Amino acid sequence: MLKINPYWDIKDIRQIKKPEEVSKEFETMFVRMLLKEFRKSIPEGLFNSSFSSKMYWDMFDMQISEVISSSDKLGIKSYIQQALKVYKRYSGE
Repeated sequence: MLKINPYWDIKDIRQIKKPEEVSKEFETMFVRMLLKEFRKSIPEGLFNSSFSSKMYWDMFDMQISEVISSSDKLGIKSYIQQALKVYKRYSGE
């Protein structure tokens, strides 16, 4: 079952210790920002531009980004994890 986070609940990345969780959270934020930028390209007249509609679309983007990042279809999470493994190997950590 998909956990729905409140709109105002933002996970602090500094509290996350596992690379898998950090990479998933990064991918989620990246997809959310991408959706938000895509939405800016839609003309204002197509949708209502009130505060409530902007809030609704922002919440919608948050949930869609969670679903997209959980699907592992983009590969950003696995790319970050591979990069961290390479970094650890060459940095001596």
